[in-house]
Amino acid sequence: MKAMLNNKGAILCATACGLAFLTSPFAYAANCSDMAATKLSGASVASAEPVPQGPLDVSYFGFLPSKVDVPAFCRIKGTAGISIGYELWLPQSSWNGRLLSLGNGGFGGALSTAGMADALVKGYAVTANDTGHQGNGRDWMGDPVQVRYWGHDATHLVTGPAKELIQSFYGTPAKFSYFEGCSTGGGQAMEEAEFYPDDYDGIVAGAPGMSYTHLMLSFLWGAKAADRPGGKIPPEGLKLLHQAVLDACDGQDGVKDGLISNPPACHFDPGTLACKPGQTSGCLSTAQVETARLIYQGPRNPRTGEQIYPGFAFGSEADPDATGPAASGPLAYGWGGIQGPLGEMFAFPLLRDMAYHDPKWDWHTFDWDKDVADLDRRLSADITAMNPDLRPFHAHSGKLILYQGWGDPLDAPTLEIEYRREVIKTFAQKAKDRHQATRTVDDFLRVFMAPGMAHCTGGPGPSRFDALAAVRAWVEDKTPPTRLIATTAVLPGENTTGLKPMSRPLCPFPQIARWDGHGDTDAAGSFRCVSAPQSK
Repeated sequence: MKAMLNNKGAILCATACGLAFLTSPFAYAANCSDMAATKLSGASVASAEPVPQGPLDVSYFGFLPSKVDVPAFCRIKGTAGISIGYELWLPQSSWNGRLLSLGNGGFGGALSTAGMADALVKGYAVTANDTGHQGNGRDWMGDPVQVRYWGHDATHLVTGPAKELIQSFYGTPAKFSYFEGCSTGGGQAMEEAEFYPDDYDGIVAGAPGMSYTHLMLSFLWGAKAADRPGGKIPPEGLKLLHQAVLDACDGQDGVKDGLISNPPACHFDPGTLACKPGQTSGCLSTAQVETARLIYQGPRNPRTGEQIYPGFAFGSEADPDATGPAASGPLAYGWGGIQGPLGEMFAFPLLRDMAYHDPKWDWHTFDWDKDVADLDRRLSADITAMNPDLRPFHAHSGKLILYQGWGDPLDAPTLEIEYRREVIKTFAQKAKDRHQATRTVDDFLRVFMAPGMAHCTGGPGPSRFDALAAVRAWVEDKTPPTRLIATTAVLPGENTTGLKPMSRPLCPFPQIARWDGHGDTDAAGSFRCVSAPQSK
């Protein structure tokens, strides 16, 4: 999916994240230019250049270019494996002793220098990579090595060399190593936790594209749902649907605020909006009602009824108040993308070029009964991270935070909840009972669901929070995250006139935030985390 901004902000435990360690800079640093001659295992260094303190041109994966002030650092560029382009930025002073690896977005091909600059300012030695190919072309999809780099191996193949370079530059290894990514980067995070459990001490996986093959089928399903005559729901219809859902389900957390805190407990039938005879406005046609039902349902096998991928949550239909980039375009908040554009941008090329290697492949021919298993056979081993056996990561003492927006209009949000259940089942095989297994899993894995949050950031709900600081406190201070404090996020170019500041606690699933009944409804301190029944 299109690269999104990294979450930033503050959380309740931010002051407990090893500040004493931060105040002890490492005095030793090699000459930056000399790093170009470093010999590595499985990688090479193409250049090593000192960058002075001051403004630096950066971008988010080639988008949203800007200038930021950075401290002096050593900028290393190189190649891992056959074709994985990577960069490693090493602070010349005040290194905090930690490695941070950043995930990618969409089909890769670039890295986020803006995200690297943000990490550098915080004192990290930071690395990122292009997932094994460069640019936005699709030729790499026909190369099984590059496909596996993108979907499975790239981060791991860069991590070892990055640690070697840190040791060489500072004369000491990184004390802690972290990974943070969202969307495709979240999928990379899960690949690391599941298959390379010794690479990182703490991992943050946001809106992870962890079941990537079936995620593409979700995009295909949305295109199919809206492809019938009159089936596409226009923006005004999506706003109507969204408001009807809020009318039915807002207030579950004790306050009506335009957010649904527990969508699985929401009961709404889009058929209530069906046009009556002679009605032409303020309603949905029969075809549009069916489209809504199919998008909520998610892709299923028509013969067996088996769920192939989760459907979208109540509350993700539209943002009636959105302006700027959040209001238009194929990746806008709401169902504009899932009704076709997401398929055209991602699912169609992936299936055509990566799975079937057929430039004439027609997505209309996909057989939802027979072709799913065949697609899994072709691709899942290389691009999917749904292995629930996290016992090696737990044995490594690793900590994992997954976060997901309930309002995500790109990635149906309950996959992380289902994955957590499967992890608990795996641990229950050796535990005395399921309760013990749940306690064990909660000791290293927590899922945070964000009401109203879109894909990685944005949306009508608070979506700016610091999950990295939370996982650091968990790893270094043994302080498990009991809540993340989320605040309103503004996307570049968005109209902030009349924007209402808001903060909310994000609670570890299965808890939700509930208003205390008397405090400021826009302040996180007025909400407490409570257990909530789940219908799914």
